[in-house]
Amino acid sequence: MKPTTSYMICATPRSGSTLLCEALRNTGLAGYPDEYFGPMHVARWNEKWHTCSDREYLDKALAQGTGDNGVWGVKVIRLYWRNLTDQLKRAVGASGMTEAELLNVCFPNLHYIWMTRRDKVRQAISWCKFVQGAAWYWEDEKPQELPGLELRPEVIHEFITQAAVHETAWLEFFREAAVQPYVVVYEDLVNAYEMTAKDILHYLGIAYSEPLAFEPRRIKRQADALSDEWVQRVLAMYRHTERM
Repeated sequence: MKPTTSYMICATPRSGSTLLCEALRNTGLAGYPDEYFGPMHVARWNEKWHTCSDREYLDKALAQGTGDNGVWGVKVIRLYWRNLTDQLKRAVGASGMTEAELLNVCFPNLHYIWMTRRDKVRQAISWCKFVQGAAWYWEDEKPQELPGLELRPEVIHEFITQAAVHETAWLEFFREAAVQPYVVVYEDLVNAYEMTAKDILHYLGIAYSEPLAFEPRRIKRQADALSDEWVQRVLAMYRHTERM
């Protein structure tokens, strides 16, 4: 089935977008949002699809992510935005289109969801732990054990900066495209998982009957006592810098 309604979750690393994808999948009405673009994701999906062209890959991605009601979803991390737009241009032979026009050609009836996180220090710490071996997401009841993690203040500072720069790039894209995205804040999502998903269904114009039966929630919180310790140490470093 080809989609009749599409949505793009516009995110930065460790912003909570994987949890949002799960919540939307678990409604049974929002398709199967996933990361279909970006170099490592294209390689991952091509292991399954064995596509021969960018056009075929786009068609496979649309088929993979579309639910029975014609709703399709995708998550896009700003880090690989150029990879996405270049691949789509090759897929449809685009010439002279703006980025927004290109996306509208590829993704029918496209809606935008902007995923952000208030606490940029915790976001950067999560990102720092990931590059040292932490899983992208965690579903086991037993907490993940990662001995030897090292607090790297310079890396965390760089990730805070990158998150801010990439969010600014998203906002600039929304301004140029004259679109008002639906905003999801990670700290609100974790406390209103099902309500957030239902509010997005309403935003997408997807009707449903109450009570809406959700599939089980599987993704577990990855922040732990070490994360809390690092937050305090990083904030102490910033306070010290401010006093100098």
